[in-house]
Amino acid sequence: MRILCPIPPLGWNSFDSFGGYLHEQAAFAQLEAFAEKLAPAGYDTFVVDIGWYGEYAFKPGTNYPSPTTKHALDIHLDPHGLPLPSTCYFPNGFGGLIARTHQLGLKFGVHLMRGIPRKAVQLRLPIKGAPAGVTAADIADPTSTCPWCHYNYGVNMDKPGAQEWHDSLVAHLAAWGVDFIKADDITGYPLEIEAFVKAIAKCGRPIVLSLSHGGEADPALLPVYRQSDLVRITKDIWDDPESIERSFNAWEHWAPHARPGFWPDLDMIPFGDLQTMSPEPAPGELPEGKNPSLCGKGFKRTCQLTPDQRRTFMTQRALAASPLFVGGDLTTMAVEDLRLLTDPRLLACNQNGIAGTVRYMRGDVQVWHVPHRSKLGHGWLGVFNRNPARREESLVLTADRLNLPAHTRLHNIWAGSDLGTLAARPHLMLPPLGCVFLEYAGARHESAVVSPEHPTD
Repeated sequence: MRILCPIPPLGWNSFDSFGGYLHEQAAFAQLEAFAEKLAPAGYDTFVVDIGWYGEYAFKPGTNYPSPTTKHALDIHLDPHGLPLPSTCYFPNGFGGLIARTHQLGLKFGVHLMRGIPRKAVQLRLPIKGAPAGVTAADIADPTSTCPWCHYNYGVNMDKPGAQEWHDSLVAHLAAWGVDFIKADDITGYPLEIEAFVKAIAKCGRPIVLSLSHGGEADPALLPVYRQSDLVRITKDIWDDPESIERSFNAWEHWAPHARPGFWPDLDMIPFGDLQTMSPEPAPGELPEGKNPSLCGKGFKRTCQLTPDQRRTFMTQRALAASPLFVGGDLTTMAVEDLRLLTDPRLLACNQNGIAGTVRYMRGDVQVWHVPHRSKLGHGWLGVFNRNPARREESLVLTADRLNLPAHTRLHNIWAGSDLGTLAARPHLMLPPLGCVFLEYAGARHESAVVSPEHPTD
């Protein structure tokens, strides 16, 4: 079995900051900022999200998309229906961008929608590598569509040429040097997931496959998902308290399934400047009664999470062993956010590769626990205030509550301070939606074996 991601992958994705409207100049600027600010901490995958093949109509005098158009009305395809970078946003194609990514020692990824372009179906374009005469119209399933993006029809995998379509699509991207594919609207379609898996196995290039949702991931499809490397387990996550709560629920449900080579994904990190290509429309810019159509959530803004909420957000993802993909504009990212994203103790917990579980609960306070994979008696704790009324909470840590010996030493990661041992019964104050992130050591009686799916190395 292939294992391309023995630890949770780290990277940047364009969606939170650019929606479907990343353009060439911005892509190069983000890439250079990525190499400078995130790569030294171990982040290594640069992903261009949805819309890179879209031919958009611009607002006059700008490269902003019309606020009446969420997705492009036309897409750029080759004679076999395979996507090409748009002429409006990537007039020079991806060649230079991919070459620079690899020159910097990084990996390059792209987003794909499940299925085959409707445009290719309408034009009856031939499927590369399929039996003679097979066209896109022969393999498309017009009844299988995405409710939020009109680009594609699903593929009927029983039709001749269906696997060849996926083979040609992945080979097309592999020839460019693509290292990572985010396949969207796919978690409910196991046959099309397996088609991507087979195509990647044939392409001659080690490509990471990330599955994204058209709804919630289905645990019944876990055997299929595990043929990929990552699976999204939440709806879109944004800079709001509801996203933090949604992440807790998904984490608890999917934690038992994380393992080297397969990582449940809590979605991107919406820190910094967001929706930079979607400024709020001026008065009179939209027809009367027409709402703006947005790729992403809301208008141009800076992350609305408070500092306490951002620490909680990152502590969740560290303890959950979730892939970490930053979504905000890296060229303007605040120093405080970069410190969170690159904190060596946080990354050590995340890259430990064990998804934490609840160790103790009292009312709206929860303590989540992750043991160190190889150091006996070491690990991490997250103490979270999940009070729905947004009230301050407190908790006294004791050996009995945490099932750790009294001589266990504690270090408060975000405060940068030592708390002594559990014998001292540290008293923690937790702001609304806040947390305390602890590293512990010296718990000699603890076993490093955590579950049948996480055997000790």
